[in-house]
Amino acid sequence: MATKIKNVEHPIAQECVQKLTAGRLPPWKVEDELNSIHEVKIPANFRLAALCRQHYIEKITGEKFRHICVPEKPYKERYHCTKDDLIWELDARDENHTCSLCGSELKPLNQYAPLVANYVGGQEDYFSYAGQVIVKGDVQKTFTNLLVYGTGLGPTGVTRGSFMINKLGGAEVKIEDSARAVRCLGLIFSTEEMRQKAQSAITAFLPEATDKMQELMREFDGRISAVDFDRAETRHGYILYVEFVGEFSNFRGHGDISRAVGFIKREVEKRLLSQGVTYELSVIAQGHDGDLKPSPRNKRGRKASAQIRIPLSDFETLLKVDHGKFLSFVEVDCIGSQRLGCAFYSGMGGEILPAIYKATKVNPHSPLVSCFQNIHAKKEGGEIVYWVELPNIEVGVVSSREGLLSPVGREAMRIMGIKTAKEFAASVAAQILAGEFNLALEISREKLYS
Repeated sequence: MATKIKNVEHPIAQECVQKLTAGRLPPWKVEDELNSIHEVKIPANFRLAALCRQHYIEKITGEKFRHICVPEKPYKERYHCTKDDLIWELDARDENHTCSLCGSELKPLNQYAPLVANYVGGQEDYFSYAGQVIVKGDVQKTFTNLLVYGTGLGPTGVTRGSFMINKLGGAEVKIEDSARAVRCLGLIFSTEEMRQKAQSAITAFLPEATDKMQELMREFDGRISAVDFDRAETRHGYILYVEFVGEFSNFRGHGDISRAVGFIKREVEKRLLSQGVTYELSVIAQGHDGDLKPSPRNKRGRKASAQIRIPLSDFETLLKVDHGKFLSFVEVDCIGSQRLGCAFYSGMGGEILPAIYKATKVNPHSPLVSCFQNIHAKKEGGEIVYWVELPNIEVGVVSSREGLLSPVGREAMRIMGIKTAKEFAASVAAQILAGEFNLALEISREKLYS
């Protein structure tokens, strides 16, 4: 006879929470535990499993779920389009049961599955629990991982990777104290001589210019840390790029540097014309500022890295893989990415990074921000060092003129333990390290894609 449970206070649900807390039940197996051991039938087990995970997370973090809610039907149903012979997977709340391709009525198959792996809530974006990860170094904290990952087993991979990293002592992170925001002027001159005169005039103006710009950036404690020049020639003339780099602690700074450079543009133009320096064009050269552009030359954001050191003996006993095979796989993978001409190796981190941005709703909202990653591995003494580098994480965690942070996003950050942009970068680096490390191990063991 099927077990009917209305809430998480039921003894069966509490037993699952206790097993999660004791580490005797993996988070991704709660649905199966409820169905096979306690006879909570599919699809009723899906909602109860999500509530158990929420209750477990509340116990280990001391934070409550208020805005990341679990709907009454938190699962997907499978339908068949007989005309296209296509299987559709729809959110159980979706009342549109017609095929989007041909318009015919879909036939229910009465087959159900979780919305996403390790689902813990969310009605439009589906949040997954992805374990906890210990970080040390420039940030010392234990983060709870929440991801809006979409389909696939990515959250499970991050969970497993975090478990192994914690067992090995935690991820050691290096995080820059401040982040950069960049905005650029682009001027075209008819001669090289005129371009050189312009650069000299702008250089002489910089002390006064930076003071005026910093006055405009006081709200976010921004400062101009560098002004860099770059040159190019085209059929239209001689281009001079003037790149203003602002630094901020907990703000993305994109809006403030844009406002400051927009103001100083007019001041530069007046200064040049007063000295007899004529230009053919003066514009904001946003193509040169690195906004949403992954590139080794990109100066935006802050640098972050995370590494793990693994004794050689642990590869054989704990990780169950030959360390030489592991190193060879990393080399094969990274060289393969380089052969494609990719600016950075992205891999699984290219999915984890936007999954964190989607979960926290921080700015910028774009899923492909300007930062990807590089992966490294080497043998050093009696250890293997495995690490990821994130060249320029760009993020603002404060809700202000830079952009609204929704209640759901703020709740996600509160549960994750993120209070500052520096902590955000540390959490991102550690989760990407965990996901990539687990993936590399699985492939090295030849257990994946088999």
